[in-house]
Amino acid sequence: MTNGVVVAIFIGAPLLYGLLLGAVYQKGKVNHLPVLVIDLDESPLSHKLIDMFDDNEVVDAEVVYDQNQLKSQIINKEYAAIVTIPERFEAHIIQKRHPEIQVEVNTANILTANYAAKALQMVLGTMNAGIEIEGIKKQGVPAITARSQYEAFGVNYARFFNASANYMTFLWPGVLGIIIQQVFMLALALSFAREFEQKTFFNEFMPQVKNIWSAMLIKALPFWIMGIGIVLLLRLMFPLFHVPFEADALAMISLLVLLVVSVAFLGILVSIAIPNQLKATEILMVIATPSFILSGFTWPLSQMPTAMVYLANIIPSTHFLEAMRKLLLYQADISDIWPQLKALILLSLIFALLSYGFLKFKIYRHSRAG
Repeated sequence: MTNGVVVAIFIGAPLLYGLLLGAVYQKGKVNHLPVLVIDLDESPLSHKLIDMFDDNEVVDAEVVYDQNQLKSQIINKEYAAIVTIPERFEAHIIQKRHPEIQVEVNTANILTANYAAKALQMVLGTMNAGIEIEGIKKQGVPAITARSQYEAFGVNYARFFNASANYMTFLWPGVLGIIIQQVFMLALALSFAREFEQKTFFNEFMPQVKNIWSAMLIKALPFWIMGIGIVLLLRLMFPLFHVPFEADALAMISLLVLLVVSVAFLGILVSIAIPNQLKATEILMVIATPSFILSGFTWPLSQMPTAMVYLANIIPSTHFLEAMRKLLLYQADISDIWPQLKALILLSLIFALLSYGFLKFKIYRHSRAG
């Protein structure tokens, strides 16, 4: 094997990916998932229940005392579940009226939903048993008999955001986002590398385009135009596979445009820095392969080491997939995904400026050599 990049990838990629996956999944389980507790009772018993939630390692309770203006808060913080403690909860238990706690599990991410549901079920079951057993024992019933009769309150479980817990609805948009990223990134990786390989960049291409910004725009524009067709075709696949697609049109278009622009400039940057089509493609494949795992779409970013989070945040698909989930499953609007849009704008500017700098340096070095 005479291709040094191929040798490096063949030997290094398994080690790199092994270390990367190990770092991402090293915890092996999720913890400290945010859970919203709506405490409409504000009694000693409801406070005790909240303390029990906090004592559980899987969930972290954030408490509010009314149900006003919760939608934006739920979308922005992506709570794993919402627990509503009803009014007069403690009083109704004392009066044996069997109150009911409402638990709504966020199934936008099926993995975190399962962890949160099990943790909440354990805490509520423990509280329920403890209340009833103590009450029965006070009536003189033996402890063994008391343990077999325990339900002081009921628990009603429901799902929200992907209420059917459909795995296709959860996974399909994320996979398509990664496909869009890889197609544009690999296509643009060949743009300038082809000119450098064929030695037409300095003598033919640049004299025609006049300046660097025009050069990058001319290379990217055909792919941006073709990208409209690609996105429309992918959009048609949603009804084909019965995946719901209801999203704010302005927000979705803005998100797709910024993904394509940021990924295009990343591809251009690699194409300029690695002036060889094969090597540029190989390097971008190394970058693209783990991007879905790092994106936080399935395994949350909050559960990854800090270094992995920093790495994930420089990949456009991380921000795109977070916003995409909000738009398709949370019915969010453009204000709800503004943090992700800002991140994509920043990445686009960074990649564009780095591309400009690299290209400027290559032109300067060529002029000095000539």
